[in-house]
Amino acid sequence: MSDEQPRTRENRLTGPIDGALHLLDRQLIDSEGKLLGKVDDVELGSDSDGVSITALLTGPAALLSRLGGRLGSTLVERWGQLRVSEPHRTRPWRIDIDDVERLDSAVHLAVPRDGVLRRDRDGHRLGRLTGMDVLGPDGVWVGRVLDARFEPGAGGRLVLCSLIVGHGRPGSLLGYDRRSDQGPWVVRSLVRWLHRHTVIVDVDEAAISWAETTVTLRAVPHERPGHPFEKV
Repeated sequence: MSDEQPRTRENRLTGPIDGALHLLDRQLIDSEGKLLGKVDDVELGSDSDGVSITALLTGPAALLSRLGGRLGSTLVERWGQLRVSEPHRTRPWRIDIDDVERLDSAVHLAVPRDGVLRRDRDGHRLGRLTGMDVLGPDGVWVGRVLDARFEPGAGGRLVLCSLIVGHGRPGSLLGYDRRSDQGPWVVRSLVRWLHRHTVIVDVDEAAISWAETTVTLRAVPHERPGHPFEKV
């Protein structure tokens, strides 16, 4: 009998995660080790507990939509026109969050890939939340949503708890702000300096308008002394 203890498998879903940094573009692997593609966007839903992650999205319809604006809409429309006989082709393929087992360098599913992909609905998306203009209570532009932070809530659902707001664009942070060991020191220091005005805003202090694609704050955020980010 071996004296070795079984290795604990990492699972970031048991703690706080930043949606864009920790989920987007991660490889999807089913319970049998087979590949399904990558996470191209994240579906968000709202209920009495707040905004939470309801599904992972994959496929061209999700990826093209992340481009945003008229370009993204036009490309998704063209994608649908390539095969008009296919129902709901402009909807992305969904993987219900309940079918996800754990997250490390990839997203691991608890079920086989056959039949796991669905197009039964189309909800709000993380790719639309990131990039939204953020306005102060007086309507003055504060910045953009660069990422969204989620924490496990009731029933294990990942619930939106805060927004990372800054003057850059989604994806520009590259994780250098949230890990002290990320990349070369010079690059990490430069990225942090470029994003020195970036702040974390509690979701209770923000009103998200999906129709107007804006976030309005109840108070102007103040930068904290030193680096503004909390470590995940």
